Amino acid sequence: MKVSKISVRNFRLLQNFSIDLERDLSLILGKNNCGKTSLLLVLDKFLNGKSFSFDDFSISFKDELKKVLESYKTEDEEPFPFLGISLKLFIEYDDLDDLSNIGDKVIMDLDPKNRMVVLGFEFYLSKENFISLKRNYEVVKRAREEKSSPQYSILSFVKNNISDYFKIAKKSILFDIEQQREKDEFFTDLIKENIKIEKIINFKWINAKRNVSNKDKERSLSSQSAAIYKKMEGGKINNDVIEKFKDQLTDTDEKLEKIYKEMFKEIIDDVKKFGGTKQDESLIKITSTLQHKDLLEDNTTVVYGTESEGIQLPENFNGLGYMNLISMIFEIKIILHEFQKDKDTNPSDVNLLFIEEPEVHTHPQMQRVFIKNIKSLLANGIPVEKGINRKLQTIISTHSSHIVSESDFEDVKYFKKENSSVISNNLKDLKNEYGEHESYYKFIKQYLTLHRADLFFADKAIFIEGDTERILLPAMMKKIDTDDELKELNQPASNLIPLLSQNISIVEVGAYSHIFEKFIDFIGVKSLIITDLDSVKIVPEKDSDGKIKLKQDGSRKMKEVACPVSEGERTSNASLKFFYGSNLTINNFITLSLNEKVLRKDDQTKVWCSDSEGHVLFVYQLKEVNGDSEDYHARSFEDSFFHINKDFILQNTLNISGDFIGNKNFPSLRKNKIQEFLTRDINSYEMAEGVIRKPSFAMDILINSKIREYRFCDILTKEEKIIKDEFSNWSIPKYIEEGLRWLKID
Repeated sequence: MKVSKISVRNFRLLQNFSIDLERDLSLILGKNNCGKTSLLLVLDKFLNGKSFSFDDFSISFKDELKKVLESYKTEDEEPFPFLGISLKLFIEYDDLDDLSNIGDKVIMDLDPKNRMVVLGFEFYLSKENFISLKRNYEVVKRAREEKSSPQYSILSFVKNNISDYFKIAKKSILFDIEQQREKDEFFTDLIKENIKIEKIINFKWINAKRNVSNKDKERSLSSQSAAIYKKMEGGKINNDVIEKFKDQLTDTDEKLEKIYKEMFKEIIDDVKKFGGTKQDESLIKITSTLQHKDLLEDNTTVVYGTESEGIQLPENFNGLGYMNLISMIFEIKIILHEFQKDKDTNPSDVNLLFIEEPEVHTHPQMQRVFIKNIKSLLANGIPVEKGINRKLQTIISTHSSHIVSESDFEDVKYFKKENSSVISNNLKDLKNEYGEHESYYKFIKQYLTLHRADLFFADKAIFIEGDTERILLPAMMKKIDTDDELKELNQPASNLIPLLSQNISIVEVGAYSHIFEKFIDFIGVKSLIITDLDSVKIVPEKDSDGKIKLKQDGSRKMKEVACPVSEGERTSNASLKFFYGSNLTINNFITLSLNEKVLRKDDQTKVWCSDSEGHVLFVYQLKEVNGDSEDYHARSFEDSFFHINKDFILQNTLNISGDFIGNKNFPSLRKNKIQEFLTRDINSYEMAEGVIRKPSFAMDILINSKIREYRFCDILTKEEKIIKDEFSNWSIPKYIEEGLRWLKID
């Protein structure tokens, strides 16, 4: 039995939300404040009986509730709307499952093809309570008016009296196998039927705020070991070991330690999988310090060390990250025993574990080790009887790109905000989106998990072509931030967050951003794509003797060749042609305004179209004037950089005496090309061909950058303030600056 889908309405950010779950592990990703914790809490509140508050209602539902309270007339014949929070669990079962707990009261359809049970939970306002609420509010309102007290809104009244009017409902809802959806009007009231939900589903979770400390007086791991023992003693496992332990209470500590080693062998072995760089580098042991009946309760200590050296140190001597990892494994073990219940009670049919942000306090290596081993740790499930286990479904929420990089792509659920609510998408559904281009999907899957998993957690993204842009982009972002700071010295602040302070992921995709187009649409973050115009002209194809090649029909064979933009007919850039259409000429691209370059994907046609409110912008070279008043349109980044930074190249390749020093300052460039460029024998387009290694060229630019300081007196504090422009002697190509300024704005 497994939960295949969860649906939520009106709970915090989860306005009209659903998520598909995998059989074993579902990994939830998303930016901050996108509903991951909300999902955990709504499960906990309904399944573990925690109370709801007015603040649990979504913003849009509060507006709806206010509208209904003010406008709905009880004598109206219109159906009374559902007012409240709802949770639905879609549970699938098969022939091997024990159906005794979901018998005829829970299973709503006896069709053998229908193997879906829908459990519904509601925190809702009934029509009867609605009438009572309005009547009581009017009484309170009149009383306050008579006393000239401040106005008391109806929502404030609901907030202060929510538990008096909103009630809990638990249902089994009919699932229509033909229409593949639930039918809310057909249900069984599980509260009236006295159905014990806990026998069907058991939900537990591990909070991100774990009680781990390495303070001298705190022994959180040791207390957890006692908790594990309590669960083992009340359950059905390791009975022989526990009895042996009880028989040996009066023996020496040395003998007890041997028993502990056997008793906790499973947990110690599990911890070994997660630690160190080599086998047995970090071991834990539970030692005895008192010979007493309450030994495990109060007087055990978890120690760690290396077995080969015989060194054992108290748990609080360990690093906080490693303690957190061990504590999490202990806690999982405690929960597994809680799922197992006691010796007279079988585990629930469905056992759901939610682990919130396991990366807390742990460094990248530990995060990778955790996710690589978590499946094996949970794979055995929950023992029911000898040789038979119940499945355990696990949900993990994370902000760690390191955990994602070691995870199965198909397990990932991506949460993102749309308007004021949250939606969940399955990454594995991208495979269907790519259709016949399955190789694209495989590439995206490998590239993202191995190299750029941080993209899942970014607020914005920049897709670039190569090493030059990757090395220089942070410097360009810094230049723009500094320039904006200087502009605002004598003006009202714009309140724009600096680019380098924003959560922006930079992804190198070569000239293949079109391969990422479905993923770009999938994550829906504001994205800047920096590319080259790549102008080409069509010329006859010639053989080695210089003769024009002919086709079978006698017409000339033609081919594309790179050329300056002024000679170009169209672009060879595959991404530009994909996103904007292959029929556009170079002149079409040149004349597009910034707003016309902004794109969104049409939901029906699945075609990218111009929309100034879209979330994707392509930028490529623009015509601009340099310091010598030369008006020029570049073809590539290097071409553009040379054009507007001729003085920068001149100052760093010739000294005061006119001697050539380019070999020292710009070894990435060919000497003959530099000399020809500076004497105007070649232009920047030809100079771009003189770049020997593009990454080295980018490094040369940074190395030759000069800092300029701007000093001013703060009007309010009267203190001197210094702003440093760390890259003052060169300029950003106009197209890149334009794109970065677009991205900087929320």
